[in-house]
Amino acid sequence: MNGPGMDVSLTIALGFLALSAAVSLLGPRAGKTALALAALGSVALAVVGGLAAFKEPVALHFGTILGSLSVDLRYDALAAPFLIALGVVGTAASIYAMGHHDGMRSRLDGVAYPAFLASLGLLFGADTAFAFLLAWEAMALSSAALVFGPRPGPTTVRAGYVYLALTHLAAACLVAAFALLGGAAGHADFAAMREAAQALDPAARDVVFLLLLVGFATKAGIVPLHIWLPRAHPEAPSHVSALMSGVMVKAGIFGVLRVVIGILGPGPAWWALAVIVLGAGSAVLGALYALVERDLKRLLAFSTIENVGIIFLGLGVGLLGATVNAPALTTLGLAAALVHTLNHAAFKGLLFLAAGSIQSATGTRDLDKLGGLVRAMPWTALLFGVGAVALAGVPPFSGFAGEWLIFQSLLTAGAATAVDPVIRIACLLAVGALALSVGLALGAIVKASGSAFLALPRSPRAGAALEVGRLERAAAALLALVTLGAGLFAGPIRALAGTIVEASSRPTGTTLGGSAPVLLGSYEPIVVASVLAFIVVAAWAIGRWRAAPVRRAPTWACGIAPTAAHEYTATSFDKPARLFFEPILRPVRARRVEFEPGTPFPHRVTYRSNVDHLVESRLYVPLHRASIAFAQVARRLQQGTLQLYVAYTVVALVILLVAARP
Repeated sequence: MNGPGMDVSLTIALGFLALSAAVSLLGPRAGKTALALAALGSVALAVVGGLAAFKEPVALHFGTILGSLSVDLRYDALAAPFLIALGVVGTAASIYAMGHHDGMRSRLDGVAYPAFLASLGLLFGADTAFAFLLAWEAMALSSAALVFGPRPGPTTVRAGYVYLALTHLAAACLVAAFALLGGAAGHADFAAMREAAQALDPAARDVVFLLLLVGFATKAGIVPLHIWLPRAHPEAPSHVSALMSGVMVKAGIFGVLRVVIGILGPGPAWWALAVIVLGAGSAVLGALYALVERDLKRLLAFSTIENVGIIFLGLGVGLLGATVNAPALTTLGLAAALVHTLNHAAFKGLLFLAAGSIQSATGTRDLDKLGGLVRAMPWTALLFGVGAVALAGVPPFSGFAGEWLIFQSLLTAGAATAVDPVIRIACLLAVGALALSVGLALGAIVKASGSAFLALPRSPRAGAALEVGRLERAAAALLALVTLGAGLFAGPIRALAGTIVEASSRPTGTTLGGSAPVLLGSYEPIVVASVLAFIVVAAWAIGRWRAAPVRRAPTWACGIAPTAAHEYTATSFDKPARLFFEPILRPVRARRVEFEPGTPFPHRVTYRSNVDHLVESRLYVPLHRASIAFAQVARRLQQGTLQLYVAYTVVALVILLVAARP
C-alpha cells in the first residue's frame, strides 16, 4: 500500500468519528454504538500511524479560509508514533467506556469524545500554523467539555476553569510565536516558516523559542505550568483521563519536535539547557508529589508530570546535539524521547483504566480507604500490577527501556567534548535527578499497589467490592499486552524511533539526522525476560520439591484479632518521605486525641496531614491575589458615568500629545 492508502485510512477514521458523534445524539441507548464507532475510528488512526512510519509522507489540502488561512495536513514519520499511541489508547479507552457506567454521561459527552479523538489526529498531521491552532483549540475545548461533564460539582468546576485558563495561556503563546514566524515568512505554511526562521534576528528567535516553550510545556504539564494536570485528570471519566494523560499531554512533546526543533531549528546552548532543567525539575517534583498523594488518580497524574519531565530530558539532549552539530547525539536523545512517549502512553493509559475500575467498585479513590482488593478484583490487580512494574522501570517491561535510553543519552551528552562544560555538568546532574525520580516513582507505585490491593479492606465499600465487567478488563488487558510487548521488543522499537528521527530531519535542512550508536546492546529484553522466567520457575520447583507440611494458624497480634486498624496506611507509608523532604513539601499535620471519660486511655485519635505545593502557593496564589486587586481597581474606574469616560479620553489624548512632541 502506498500513499493513497494512508489517505483512505484517515478518511475512514474521521468518518467513523463523525458517525460516532452523530449516533450519540440519538440518546443514551445509542451510547454503546457510538463508542464502538469511536473504537473503530481509533483503530483506523493507528493504521494511519503505522503507514506513516513506513511509507512516504502524504499531504492533504482541506481548503482555504479568508483567502489565505489554509488547512493543510501532512502525515510523515514524525507523526507516526503519536498517531499509534492515539489509536491504541483510544481503542482501549472506547472499549472500556462501552462497559463502564459513566462511559457516555450525556449527548455532550457523545459529541465531545469523538471530537477529542479527531482533533488529536488532525493536530499530529497539521502542516500550517492555522491548521495546528485550529486542531489545538478543538482539542482543548472538547477535553474541557469532558472534564466538566453534564452536572459538574464545585471541585470539578474549579478544575475545569484552571484547565481552561492554562490551556488558553498556551494557545496565546503559540499564536504570538506563529505570528512572528508567519510575519517573517509571509505565509503560515510550516515549510515557509522553516526557511524564514533561519534568517530571524537572534533576539527574535529567542522570543519565539520562549513563547513556544511556554505553550508546549503548559500542555505537557511541565513544572511550573503543571497545576491544571492534577486537577483536571482526576475529575474526568477514567477513559478520558487515560487519553489525556497518555496522549493529550504528548501534544506538547509533538509540538517541541515539530515546531521548535523542526521549524525553529538549532539555537544557542541555553535553549537545550532550559529544556533539560525543566525536565529534571518536573521529573523530581512530579515523582515526589506522587509519593505523598493519597488520591489514586491524582497520584497517577503527578506521575505523568514525572514521566513527561523524563521525556523532556531526551528532548533537551536532542536539541543539544543539534546545537553542537552532533547528529548521533541528537538522534539518540530524540529517539529516547519517542520511545518513552510510546511506552508511557500504554502503561499510563492502563493504570488510569485500572484506577477507574477501582473507583467504580469501591466508590472512592482514597488509598487510605481501600485495601484487600486482590481477593475481590484479581484481574484488575493483575492488570494494575503490569502497569505498576512498567511505571517503576522494572525490566523487561516497557518503562525500563525508555528510561534506560534517557540515562544513556544524558551520560553521552555529559561525556561529549564538544558540549559546553556548564551544560555537561547540567547533563550529569540531570542523571542524578532522573535516578532520584525513578526511586521516588518506585515508592509511589509500591504505595498505591500495596494500599489498594493488599492486607484487609479499610472501608465497607472496599470489603464489598466486586470485579468489573469483561469490557473493562478486556480494554485494560489490551494495554497490558502492549506494555509487555513494547518492553520485550524494545530493540526494534528503538531502531524504528531512530529511523523516524533521521527521516524527519531531512526536510528541515538541519543536522538532526545521524547514525546513533546502538546502545541497547547492553540490554536485551528477551534475554532478561527469559532469565527472570527461569528463576521464577526454578524457585517454584525447588519450593515444591522441598516443601514441608504447612500449618495454618491465625495471625498473632498480641492476643488481639488483627483488623484494618493494624495496617500501614498510605499516609503512614509515605511519612518518612514527608519528613525527609520537609523543606520542599512543608507538611501540615494536625492530631486530635479523645480520651475515655475519666481515664488517661485514648478513645479516638484523629490525624490529618497535607503537603504544601510550593509552585502553587508561592507563584499562582500571589498572582491570583494580584489579579483580583487589579480587577477591583479597574472596577472603581468604570463607574458608568459618561463625563468620567470623556475625561479619561481627554487625559489620554493630552498624554499622547505630550509624548509625541519632538
